[in-house]
Amino acid sequence: MSKKLKILYDPQMFDKQNYGGITRYFANLITGIEKTSNFCAELPLVYSTNYYIRNFPQLLNSGIGSLFLKKTYNRTRWNLLLSKRTIKRSDFDIFHATYYNPYFLENLKKPLVITVHDMIHENYPEIFNDAEEVISQKKKTIEAADLIIAISIFTKQELLRHYPQLESKIRVIYHGLPDTKTVSANQSLPQRYLLYVGDRYTPYKNFVAMVEAISPLITSEEKLHLICAGGGEFNPAELDLLARNNILQYTTQINASDAQMAQLYRDALLFIYPSIEEGFGFPILEAFKAGCPVACSNTSCLPEVGGNAVGYFNPAIVSSIRETVSALISNPEKREGLVNNGYEQLQKFTFQNCLDQTLDCYTSLIKS
Repeated sequence: MSKKLKILYDPQMFDKQNYGGITRYFANLITGIEKTSNFCAELPLVYSTNYYIRNFPQLLNSGIGSLFLKKTYNRTRWNLLLSKRTIKRSDFDIFHATYYNPYFLENLKKPLVITVHDMIHENYPEIFNDAEEVISQKKKTIEAADLIIAISIFTKQELLRHYPQLESKIRVIYHGLPDTKTVSANQSLPQRYLLYVGDRYTPYKNFVAMVEAISPLITSEEKLHLICAGGGEFNPAELDLLARNNILQYTTQINASDAQMAQLYRDALLFIYPSIEEGFGFPILEAFKAGCPVACSNTSCLPEVGGNAVGYFNPAIVSSIRETVSALISNPEKREGLVNNGYEQLQKFTFQNCLDQTLDCYTSLIKS
């Protein structure tokens, strides 16, 4: 029997996120690889609080780890120390970094793969406190990479704007939704609600404009509500925003489990995704899978993912958001048509395709 090719991943992004699209992507890859016959994966961990890898092997169990490595700084330090030690052993075939800290470059003797999810730090440096550091680290890692995975054509185009010399190293591999079944929760929810998912604080997510757009629709229909899933509890500025727009009493925030998210998508009147820029737009696929109609921005990669299964608006124009959402709220036949198109569009973004194409990248690197 031939030896399995080992792919080493590092823990750096898992130390930055407890939840999030990037770590879910890598956790899915590792899980998928472990089910193949020709590849195996390793993720060195002392201890992690990331939800998606809660069942992955770790040196410390949850009780001891939470006691001694409660602070993020300490977890990051020990996980990277273990990662450095593993890299020095060089007992693997390919190293796939999960983020841009180039700590590994000094000791890495095997091919390097990096996945670039977006170029938002480069495009909006003014909204990130760490923009200068991230951009600098990202540049070193990207330029050292033997192969760069871009998660959409849009992301590849943005990469080439900044690094035109690297075109031969870039391969587009879309995210894919694993074909797993999640049992929906059965919690009490408003009969009619609009759904927003994820981070609300970062300006490019465009939450403020969305609230201003949909608040007249909510106040004009007594039974219509807004549910915000994830993103943490509302902060004082958000509470003030909702109060000023007279929808505070019609708005709920839920830190949702997987089962609750399945129900939220399934029962929503409409999922609204108002981001000005995204690298992919994974929640669109989640909505498609749950049979939830989608209204989203007509910018960046979102039309690439949404295809003809989405109602589009210009995220920079409040009236455009309002008109699209209003038209879909008032037209159940249009919503049903989007749902049916969503099921078809989802077939273009399977996790098996993502896994197969990623493994093909690894194989091509080994052969070269």
